[in-house]
Amino acid sequence: MKPLQSFSITPVAAALFLGGALLAVSGCKGHDNAEETTPPADTTAMPPAATTAPPPADTGTMPGAETTAPAGTSPSDMSGAMASDAMATGPITDTQFYEQALTGGQKEIDASNLEKSQGSNADAKKVADKLIADHTAMGKKVMAAAGSGATAPVPDTTTPADLQGKTGKDFDKAWVDMMVSDHQKAISMFENAEKNASTDQAKALASAALPTLRDHLKAVQDLQTKMGAM
Repeated sequence: MKPLQSFSITPVAAALFLGGALLAVSGCKGHDNAEETTPPADTTAMPPAATTAPPPADTGTMPGAETTAPAGTSPSDMSGAMASDAMATGPITDTQFYEQALTGGQKEIDASNLEKSQGSNADAKKVADKLIADHTAMGKKVMAAAGSGATAPVPDTTTPADLQGKTGKDFDKAWVDMMVSDHQKAISMFENAEKNASTDQAKALASAALPTLRDHLKAVQDLQTKMGAM
């Protein structure tokens, strides 16, 4: 047999062989690292876009800017109540006092006329007659003191909200309750004018009227107590 020939690799061939092997290994590791570092695809669905409700229709009115009066309330009822509340304390001009005294007095005259025509209680009708007479006389004094600074109120035939839908005894009780409330407010306003009116004439007029108003309040309060016992 022939002896085996020795296999030798030149230095250059060895270098090329080792370099190729290193590149192959590096490429495999790079591929492996790429697979390991690539984050998995996000399979979570995106949340649905928020649904925004459409803004309320613009009614042209700012919240709280409008006050609705109860059904059947006349403008004079609203203005009279607001003026009375506003002038129950603090400085008040003579013109304000005269106008409020006239307006309040006419309101009580109008309501008392309704009691006479629609009520059923004889005692209430008698008190109504007294209120009409006294407030008519008081109105004349106020007009004389005010001169051209006030306008005489016009009688209002509209039934006040407190009396609407009432008949007989129910009407009597509603009228008495209304007169008690109105006279309490009137007395507060006159007492304030007695102290804080802008002229001595207005102060004197308020002071002179107070005893009559207090008599009226006592009369209607007595009626209120008597009717409550019925």
